[in-house]
Amino acid sequence: METTKEFDQVQYLKDQLKYLGFGEDSTLHEDLEKGIESPKQQFEIKAVSDKALSGNTVDFVLKFNKSENGGAFFNSYLATLKNEKDESFSHNFYVSKENTFTAKEAVNLLEGRSVKIEFHNPKTDQVEPAFVKLDFKEPKTEKGNYNFQNFYKNYGIDTAEIVEKSNLVFAQPEYKENTIKSLEKGNVVKVKFELDDGVIEGKAVLNPQYKNLNLYDMDMNRINTNKPLQGLEDEREHDKANVREQSIKR
Repeated sequence: METTKEFDQVQYLKDQLKYLGFGEDSTLHEDLEKGIESPKQQFEIKAVSDKALSGNTVDFVLKFNKSENGGAFFNSYLATLKNEKDESFSHNFYVSKENTFTAKEAVNLLEGRSVKIEFHNPKTDQVEPAFVKLDFKEPKTEKGNYNFQNFYKNYGIDTAEIVEKSNLVFAQPEYKENTIKSLEKGNVVKVKFELDDGVIEGKAVLNPQYKNLNLYDMDMNRINTNKPLQGLEDEREHDKANVREQSIKR
């Protein structure tokens, strides 16, 4: 007779940390186990990212709560970026079953790039895509977080079309699809593109707000070859009114 496998709380949390990109470091696992075994109702463990751009460091404080019956839950994590100017930027990212930013996506957001997410739109009762980025110009909320700038489906961002019109060169068709997915995660992506009747290697960042790619050389010096897609310039001011239609909690 088969028996139901007993739920392994520790292994579940270890898998969750791995899935969200915090790694499988033995010290991380030891700190997790100590926190679970401790009598405290809340505990924190620390982690460090190796995915930030050169000159930046990103540290994480992972926050856990315990229920009355002893279950432990990963509730949120505080991500803090420090740059070469010793400037610090921090944001608390909430963890849920529906939508959780990975550690790498948090790094990308803190470095100023946009990330594509799926969210439930209460107006249409549908799951829809949106691009989000942190708004560093506005004051933080009462909880100490930045507001999100949200670019919804009706903003008209088509990553495939943007890539197509940015003169990128792909050796294989599947490379194009992988590049699109990576750009939408907010990554700095290595690419090849046409420039001055030749093909050079460089890097690209998706800029959903202006519906284009920012292109750079391998040392991240900006190459001003890309412009907004034709016909979009006049729509910007109109579209900006739609940026904050609904709030996205993630």
